[in-house]
Amino acid sequence: MVKAKFGALALTVLMGLGAVSPLHGVTEAHALNAPVANSAQQKTVVSTTDDSDGVMSYKDKESGKTFVSEDNGVTWVSEEDYESSHPTINYDWWTYDEYKEWLELEKKNLQEMADEHTMVETSEGRFEWTQEMTDQCIAEYEQTLNDIKNGLLVSKSVDGDTECMTTFSPNWVSTTAD
Repeated sequence: MVKAKFGALALTVLMGLGAVSPLHGVTEAHALNAPVANSAQQKTVVSTTDDSDGVMSYKDKESGKTFVSEDNGVTWVSEEDYESSHPTINYDWWTYDEYKEWLELEKKNLQEMADEHTMVETSEGRFEWTQEMTDQCIAEYEQTLNDIKNGLLVSKSVDGDTECMTTFSPNWVSTTAD
């Protein structure tokens, strides 16, 4: 088990995993055209990996209902059916000020761990926390703080799980109108 002062975010950096996302991949967005004749008013597409077709939706002009596809528009389901099979995930997002305050404390904790030559246990084994690890974590955390300042959403928790982390940027989503 990791010492209590060893932050959850440091563990992800340490293990080389970066941010763990429920999407299991690099999130990217691009526009795709829905092959639905005369009914596509607006489409929103999010690709969850480089090789994914993504999730896309359109709002039917006549009924006002939204439909969703996970297979590049081959099949469509109502938004209600999609949401019932894909429950909404609860995210708790960091604010810039909260993350900045947390980072100041984490810098002290990580430096103390390096100064004390703290032994850390993970599933990969037992090792000594080093100054190099501290410097690497702090650099990554400072980059995350800068990213938050520039609009990236970074989660504190996902569905209450503080060991899971995800990020989101509005730039990853594309919307088109017909």
